[in-house]
Amino acid sequence: MVGPRQIIDPPTFTAARYGLLSVVDRQTSSGSHWQNGVTWSAYCTDDMGASTYDECIAVTGAPDNGVPEPTVKSTNVDHVLHGATPFTPYVRFDCSPVGNEEAVRIATEALGRTEEWQVEYAFWTGLVDGKSLAFPHLAATVEVLDADGVVLQDVASPVATGAALDVVTGLGLLEEGLANCYGGRGVIHVPVRLLPTLIRHDLVEPVGGRSPNSGQFGQRLETAAGNLVAVGAGYPGTGPDGTNPGPTAAWMYATGPVFMRRSDVKVTPFASAVNRDINMIEMIAERTYVLGFDCCLLAVQVELGASA
Repeated sequence: MVGPRQIIDPPTFTAARYGLLSVVDRQTSSGSHWQNGVTWSAYCTDDMGASTYDECIAVTGAPDNGVPEPTVKSTNVDHVLHGATPFTPYVRFDCSPVGNEEAVRIATEALGRTEEWQVEYAFWTGLVDGKSLAFPHLAATVEVLDADGVVLQDVASPVATGAALDVVTGLGLLEEGLANCYGGRGVIHVPVRLLPTLIRHDLVEPVGGRSPNSGQFGQRLETAAGNLVAVGAGYPGTGPDGTNPGPTAAWMYATGPVFMRRSDVKVTPFASAVNRDINMIEMIAERTYVLGFDCCLLAVQVELGASA
């Protein structure tokens, strides 16, 4: 008679590299009021500001050296209140109350394996539990304001129209738009299926060097222009209107820097997790997130694969 199989540990889980959480500005807070949502002031320039001159010392190429009086300095900085709403990825682990003393650990580890995908999906689509509730997000065609006029959602602006562009042209236009909109380092958001195409064309590179022990690259990607790249497994690659371009194309988005606040992992107390009606433990682990970004929301559709 064959004896019982030995119980062993499962393979070690290693988080994927280059996801959204690798590029966010992780803000901290002493309280929990932010879990109601947050509001911040955005100071964004129109067409990167303007310039002027002093007509008394200016010189032109005209023979009479006539220099007209400069135009009146006009308002070119928008002060807009932006807001972001919370959402909560969770996992639920059901098991027998007998012999499962590690239920809390199992639920916590399960959340660690799935929460970044859930965060990326909500940040791209705005969908939480199938409803458009996560603001702001990337794929958007309608501006959303709250009751006080605070901007929760900007419209994604395509930098090109028509058919999908080759990835080199598309990324160039996207970064040009970001440079003209923000002027500093922003974030390029790409679905994971687009990463091999970007690498094939040498458009992204890892930063942070290699670990002397593992030999692996650092945990962030940048473009040659210095913009951070978020490669989201939870990013579906859909357009601003939610349309999926199919297996040979994908959308990329560009934003200003992305910030994140998140709570500690909250696990159902063991005593409260027992469903005595069915004599099962219903263990839940969850964590609340708020994400937002500054000034810009640009988009472009590109082709996958190497150019002919």
